[in-house]
Amino acid sequence: MQVGQLLGGRYQIESSLGKGGFGETYLARDLHLPDYPHRIVKQLKPSSTQPRVLKAAQVWFDREAKTLYKLGKHSQIPELFAHFQENQEFYLIQEYIEGHDLTDEICPQNGIPLKEPQVTQLLREILEVLKVVHEQGIIHRDLKPANIRRRTRDGKIVLIDFGTVKDIGGETTVAQGNFTLPIGTRGYTPHEQWKGRPNFASDIYAVGMVAIQGLTGLPPDKLRINPNTLEVIWADQVSVSPQLAEVLNKMVAFDCRKRYQNATEALAALSGKKQSNAISGAISSLNSLSVWVIYVSVLVTVISGLLLGMVVHDFLNPSRPNLPPSDIPHGTW
Repeated sequence: MQVGQLLGGRYQIESSLGKGGFGETYLARDLHLPDYPHRIVKQLKPSSTQPRVLKAAQVWFDREAKTLYKLGKHSQIPELFAHFQENQEFYLIQEYIEGHDLTDEICPQNGIPLKEPQVTQLLREILEVLKVVHEQGIIHRDLKPANIRRRTRDGKIVLIDFGTVKDIGGETTVAQGNFTLPIGTRGYTPHEQWKGRPNFASDIYAVGMVAIQGLTGLPPDKLRINPNTLEVIWADQVSVSPQLAEVLNKMVAFDCRKRYQNATEALAALSGKKQSNAISGAISSLNSLSVWVIYVSVLVTVISGLLLGMVVHDFLNPSRPNLPPSDIPHGTW
């Protein structure tokens, strides 16, 4: 599409935001509303114009549009305003999220990686939104810094560019059993997803890699892989608490069965880390308090012992009263 082109008689294209194998994304304005608000236009191109491919794509597209429409009711997922077909191509019209993506946060220009508390908070923010997605039975399938935005007006995390609709790119658009076309971004996408078998734990892997990138300042393709276990080697790049290291290692485990199985589990583990730190702090405080309690107890015991000793001594050795001199004369009666 060209800049200035009118789509659906309503959406005027302003610029191209990106291009991929599935199609292209544009920034447009809605000319039917006051102030002409910005909209995101996703153009999805089937790889063939054969009738059977277009028919299958239409079925898939309609189903996935319903999914996105349902998800968009959440305040931290872009709302779907329209979906339609024009000139044998499919279009989604979505809410434009004004803000910046996480690339600006985890890859700062000063080159200084994020601190552990910042990464922990970021993980919690992402997982809280992803939890809603997973509860709807949806796998995002393309989580990466560029697809996680921080909204300007309230600073909240918004998940964008779900991979669900990208399956209409070829003849295998209709899922066969549990198999779908491989979608994702290298470094953030686990091996089972490249094999066409994504699950909720695939999203957990991606979020874990985003967090590790924030901690180390290194993109996933710069991290080494253990040749024996195929696990990501990252802990030698940064010093973090054992609790966070344990959570992240489980999130990015090579075997998806060893990961947290969904966002709810990962969020609970992360909350457990926070609780563990709080408990450690409480124990430390109690230990400090215990020293004072022991000190005071010993002091009270010593003082009490001294007082008791004085009382016992006075009881066993009563003092004799000082009597006045007798007036009785000395001698024989």
